[in-house]
Amino acid sequence: MMNGKGLILLIDDDALLRDLLTRALIQNGYEVLAAGTGGEGLSLFDLHNPDVVILDVLLPDIEGWEVCRRIRRVSTVPILFLTALEEIPDRVRGLVLGGDDYIVKPFAVEELLARVEAILRRVRQAPPAVSPILEVGDGALVIDRERRQVRFQGQPLDLSPIEYTLLVYLAERAGRVVSIDELLTAIWGGTQEGSLQALRWYIWNLRQKMEANPKRPRWIQTVRRYGYRLNP
Repeated sequence: MMNGKGLILLIDDDALLRDLLTRALIQNGYEVLAAGTGGEGLSLFDLHNPDVVILDVLLPDIEGWEVCRRIRRVSTVPILFLTALEEIPDRVRGLVLGGDDYIVKPFAVEELLARVEAILRRVRQAPPAVSPILEVGDGALVIDRERRQVRFQGQPLDLSPIEYTLLVYLAERAGRVVSIDELLTAIWGGTQEGSLQALRWYIWNLRQKMEANPKRPRWIQTVRRYGYRLNP
């Protein structure tokens, strides 16, 4: 991270919009790296350590979806999609791929600045002092929060960054029903279009990895019309 409020990597092929957002972000105390293609953006990402990535989808070389996938293979950096694709399936796709937020063009610059600030506030919030090892179900589920490693029934569990965050949140509250609104706030900072469908997809994915019979889950149970519970 560079000096100032944070380093933003902006990837968008619209030169006028890139210039407008770069100036607005700098005026609000951020450092900015700007790229007009997905390939250039990935190169800048590899060379630097941005605090937030603002990412268009319809890029001339590599789609923003694929850029997000490649970043998510190596980093949990917050990604904010900024795109003209406004349909609910597109919003869901962005969140499922690992996006932290999704803004549709046209938009107000003030809203984007507020979203960036909210993302940084959320990721920089100091966690409470807790043991790095979290165990659920008499050790059936073991989470090492320092190493971000999970073992389930003695075997390593390969999780995406959002799957990991969701499972840790439920495990820290094992036995308690966690509302959908609480989970949406914990994962994405609140309810937005497509986030509920994305949450359901991640729950489904966790069940595929943990349950002997995902249709009759023993570990992650749905509490109808309210939320989910991780059974201890």
